[in-house]
Parts: sequence; C-alpha cells; structure tokens
Amino acid sequence: MKIIISLWGLFALISAQTLDINALRGAQMNSPMLGLGNSTVTRETQTLNIHLMDRPVNKSKYIVGPGDQFQVNIISSSEVSTLSLVVSPTGEILVPSAGVVEVYGLTLLESITAIKTAIQIWNKNAKIHITLSQIREFKIKVIGHLQKPGLYSATPVSRVSDLFEIVMEEEFQSQQLETPEASDVDQGFNTEKLTYPELSRRNILILRHQDTIQVDLAKFGATGEDQYNPFIHQEDILLIPLKQDFSSIYGGVKIPGQYEYVPNESLADLIQLSGGLRPDVDPNKIEITRFNTPTDKFTFLTTIDESPTIMIEPEDHIMIRYEQDFKRQDIVYITGEIHFPGVYTIDQTSTLGQILKKAGGYTRKAEPSKLMINNFSINKLSDREEKRILLIPEENRAFSERAYIKARALTTKGTIESNSLEQTKSLMEFQLVNNDEIYVPENFNYIEVLGGVFKPGRYPFSHEKSYQDYIMLAGGKTKNATRNIFIIKAGTGQRLSAKNNVEIENGDTIFISDKIEFNKWIILKDVLSTLGQVATLILVLQNVIGN
Repeated sequence: MKIIISLWGLFALISAQTLDINALRGAQMNSPMLGLGNSTVTRETQTLNIHLMDRPVNKSKYIVGPGDQFQVNIISSSEVSTLSLVVSPTGEILVPSAGVVEVYGLTLLESITAIKTAIQIWNKNAKIHITLSQIREFKIKVIGHLQKPGLYSATPVSRVSDLFEIVMEEEFQSQQLETPEASDVDQGFNTEKLTYPELSRRNILILRHQDTIQVDLAKFGATGEDQYNPFIHQEDILLIPLKQDFSSIYGGVKIPGQYEYVPNESLADLIQLSGGLRPDVDPNKIEITRFNTPTDKFTFLTTIDESPTIMIEPEDHIMIRYEQDFKRQDIVYITGEIHFPGVYTIDQTSTLGQILKKAGGYTRKAEPSKLMINNFSINKLSDREEKRILLIPEENRAFSERAYIKARALTTKGTIESNSLEQTKSLMEFQLVNNDEIYVPENFNYIEVLGGVFKPGRYPFSHEKSYQDYIMLAGGKTKNATRNIFIIKAGTGQRLSAKNNVEIENGDTIFISDKIEFNKWIILKDVLSTLGQVATLILVLQNVIGN
C-alpha cells in the first residue's frame, strides 16, 4: 500500500513540473519580450496596406497626418524591438522612452528624420529603421453648385480624378432620386429646379491654404501629366464649378467638336486635346472666327507654326482645313464563285471585266448569267418619288404611280443584276464606283414547277426542254388545272404567259393555275343578300317616284 502511495505522489510531482514547463512556454509565446541572454526581442505583426496606388509613395512629397502608421525597428546591443506607432489626432507620435514627436504637416522624409532624432537622443548607439506601414483616411470638403456638396473621404494617395468620380456618382444618384413621378408633374411639380448643368472637368480648383491649384482632368487624360491631376492633401478644399464657356474645333483634327474653355490655353494646347492633327491637314490654313462684341465677330487666318502663340477665347470657332482626296482609295468588294475573292482598288476607268480578271475569273461552279452588282452607299440615298407616292392614299394613286411602287419593290436601289449570258457580256464594260459589291452566285441548275401538277417541285434545268416537257416531268396536269400557265423569270420576277417561243432559263418557275373551289352555301347566301339589297333599292325608288 505504501508503495502505491509513493508511486502516486511521484506521478503527481512529475505532472506538476510538466504543467509548470508548459505554462512557462505559453507565457513566453504570449510575451512580447523574449529573453536571449542579456538581450530581448519585441515581435510585431505588420498590417497589409489596402489602399490602391498608382505608384510608390514619394517620401519627399507625402505629407504625414493623423492616422498614418509607422513601423519602427530599433536594434541595440541589448534589445531588438519593432514598434507600431500611429500619428495621434493632434498630429503627434508617442515614441516609448523617447517622448512625443510632432509630425503633422511634415513630409514623410522629414517625419522619419524627426523620429530617428528623438530615439537617438535616448539611445545613441541604436540602429533605427522606419517605414510607413499604413496610410490614413481623412475628409475633404467639396464645394460648388452641387446637389450634394460636403465632406468626402480621401487618402494622401487619392488624386482629384478619384474624388471627382465619387462626386459624379453621388450627383447622378441624387438626380435619379429627385426625378418627379408623373403624378407630381400633373400636380404642377416644378421640374426646372432638378435640372443641373454639367460639372466642369477642366476648371476644377484646389484651395490649399493660401494657394490655388488648377486641375484639368481632360488634359490629364490626353497627356497623362500628373500636374493636371495632383494628389489630395488633408485640409484641401475642392471647388468643382459648372461648365460655362466653350470653344469649338473642327476639320483636320482627330476628335473634332466642342471643348470647355480654359483661360490661358493656346491653340496648340487645344489641338493636342482634340487628338492632334490628321495626316491630311493643311498646316497653313487655320481659320478662327471670334467675337469682338456680344453680337459682332471677325475671322482671321493662322498657321500651325503660330498656334503656340494664339490664345483661345470663349466661343472661338476653329476650322483646320484638310485635303479630302489625301491618299484616298476607292475600293470594290468581290465575292462568290470567283478564284480570288476580296477587296480590290479601282480608279475612275476601272470596269467590271478588269476586276473579274484581277480576281482570277469564274470558278467551275459559277453562274455568270446571274451576276449582281450592288452598292449600299447608293441604296441609302433617299427616293423622294417613292416617299411622295406613299403619302398618297392607295385608292387615289394614278396608274403610273402604282406602277412605280411595284417596280421599286422588285428592284433594290443601287443594284444591277444580270439575267442572261448576253447581259453579263454587256456588263463587262460597266464602270465601277467606290464601294460596289460584286457577287457571282453558284450555279444550281434547276427549274421549279408549281401549281396544278401531280409532282410539283424542283427539276434539273436543260436548254433542250420546253415548259411542256417540264410539266410532263412533274406528272402532268391535274383535273383542277386550268389553261393558264405562266413563266416567272428568276432574274426579274416578271410573269410571262407560257408560249412555245418563251425561252426557259435556269432558275425560272413554271406555274399552272388551279381552279378555285367554291362553297355553294356561301355563294347562295351572297346571292340572296345581293337580291335583298336590290329589292330594297327598288322599293325606295318607287316611293320617291310616287311622291
């Protein structure tokens, strides 16, 4: 029994020692100071900077303020420590053992120097490494003729364009929310107060203490120069005015149009903003029309060489001449059953035959008798005669006007089509124009037989066969077939009465009209109704004559 008690006591003692060791290890893991002989190490976990930046922070330009966080690494003979120090709301940093350091308004480089100096006073032999680990956020006052002026969040790495986009989004949402319902308009709701002019992108101002900084986001977009889109500083006031004055530039620039006026902008600057000069420009023919009074204006000429010295004024109209025929290429498109389809250049004398030869001629599957030339540019031209006729009620149109509408429906404007080999041959001297589209179809070699035959459908075409032969191929006429037989021409849609001298061509349709089946009861009702109307008319006439 004594042995068992002794063993139990020994086990308890060992367990207690194990627990003490584990507790000590845990305490050491949780403690910021680890003993290493006569030295200690302070461990600190760095936080991740979540702010998006277009470039690393410039230490000589970044202005430090409340909320910025520094990582300070101090190495001395007895200690290695890493401190996370945050600038206080009053703009100071409290460095343990070294005291308070005033950093607000200093650049990052100046702040690092000030912190190092304070630590070195306390420990002259320490090696000090300091970095900016977290960037602060602050509020910026945005003013102007805005629906939602006020304070907006920004950081020292925010540019004016970042804040401008946020303001524009808020303005858009405000307008959407304040748009009156239809019922409000009916009740006399004043919608004029909801109409806000467009905000300026080129005359934005930063009010920074005693300085005023001009911001031009349009020029920043065109040139990429940071001076037109600077970083925001804490305590800045951003003034976004409304668009007020404009200048216009047209002709030989890549992005012609109206541009917001900016004071002290030269003609060369405006040309750069509008995309630069086109290669076909005439550099010696720039015409500027300018107002010298609210109603009177004058025009003067200048050149590209003089453009840096010409200052733009509000409402200037600038026209830079350019050569329309500069390196101009007229082209045609050829597709279909041709050896080398594609896009070919032409001149004023180019013909269809020449282009077909360039394109390698027909393939073995081509159907040259159905060649087509189309031009969508001509097709877009207005047909004033068609519009005039369509304005007339159909019952009031003359026979010629009805015939014109029918002819226009069967023909595409700007198109010419060959319906035979002879016509194709005559088209070889056809003079082509810019954007003509030439199409050579595939030869399917068929005839269609429709209507009063036993086996309507498609049949192989042969020059030796007449329309009677095709009717026999289709099983002959049915009992309901009439004597009315028509040939519908594939090329024109023209309907011809079938005769022995009518030539059947590839793609034509032979149509045999059927007898119309009548419903006797419906016919009887129509006859009785007509007789009743006639009898009523006779009675009315008799009463009139009798009176």
